[in-house]
Parts: sequence; structure tokens; C-alpha cells
Amino acid sequence: MKHSLFALLILGLISVGCTSTNKASTPDATAQPNSGAAASSPSTNSDQDFVTRAAQGNSAEIELGKIGAAKSKNPSVKQFAQMMVKDHTTALNELQELAQSKNLNFNDDLPDDAKTLQAKLSSDTGKQLDKDYMDSMVEDHQKDVQEFTDKSQTAKDPDVKQWAGKTLPTLQKHLEKAQQINAKLNKGKAASSSPSGDSQ
Repeated sequence: MKHSLFALLILGLISVGCTSTNKASTPDATAQPNSGAAASSPSTNSDQDFVTRAAQGNSAEIELGKIGAAKSKNPSVKQFAQMMVKDHTTALNELQELAQSKNLNFNDDLPDDAKTLQAKLSSDTGKQLDKDYMDSMVEDHQKDVQEFTDKSQTAKDPDVKQWAGKTLPTLQKHLEKAQQINAKLNKGKAASSSPSGDSQ
């Protein structure tokens, strides 16, 4: 009797161990509720994350650009904002086609930080609007250039990699232009706040 109880106990422990081992070896089942595809892999997930971030980032540039173009009185800022709307609309449309061809999820909802900035710019006026908008454009495009540089080299899907590489020069141009405009805004602010003016 003792032997049979002991055997049952051992069998119970083995079955529990197998169950927990199976759970531990299949984290994807819980980590990706949207993914019914068995072919889903970490590399695919990495490309999916990039596509989502890029879609949301493009949407943010478009919406913020619309505010800058409509409200800014500074010709350079207004022109830059118009360029943002045009170029990022093109990029977003290309990305949507790419995502559909690859059966990737396409989510272009505005991220929370963009919504916060959108509300701020909506209430900003004059030089404060220009400063807040251009500060954010420099910061955003620094991050974008870094991420797109990385993905143009490391994306697993060749078409995602190609799109990142194709879009990168436009982002680099945006960053350079944003930095130039921002420098002028800051220089003008420094000159107007200095009683002796700009010695240069």
C-alpha cells in the first residue's frame, strides 16, 4: 500500500513538472495574444514594433505640423511645418502599403506624448509656439534618425529594411533643417534678451 501511494506521489510530481515546463517553454502564447500565426518569431515582432512606432511617429509629425503651419507667424517655421505634413504623409502612406503586404498590424494612433504636445501647441502663441514646436522637432528627429539608421541595417524583413533605408535621408534632412531653424530662434531670443545685443 505504501509503495502504491509513493508511486502515485511520484507520478503526480512528474506530471506537475511537465506542465510547468511546457508553460515555461511557450511564453509566446501569452505574450502575443494577437498572433495566431505559428511563424511568429522575435525577429518578426521586432519589425512589427518598428512599424507601429514609425506609423505613430509619422502621424504625430503630420498632426503637429498642421498646427505649426496654421499658427506660426515665422515663415521658416511655417514652411518647415508644411514640409512635415507633406513628407510624413507620403511616408505614412508607403508604410501602410508595406504593412498590408506583410500582414503586419498598422496602428497610427497618436502616442500619448504627442497628444500632450498637441494640446500645448494648440494653446501656444507667437514665439512660444515656435520654440516648443521646433524644440520637439529636433528631439523627435534625433530619435528617428537613430532608430531608422539601426533598422536600415538590422530589420529582418528585407522590405522593412529597404523602407527604413529609403526614408532615412528625408529624416536626416528634416533634422538638419530643424536644428538650423531652432538655432536661429535661440540666437534671436538671446540677442533680444541681452542689453548689449549680439556681439557677433
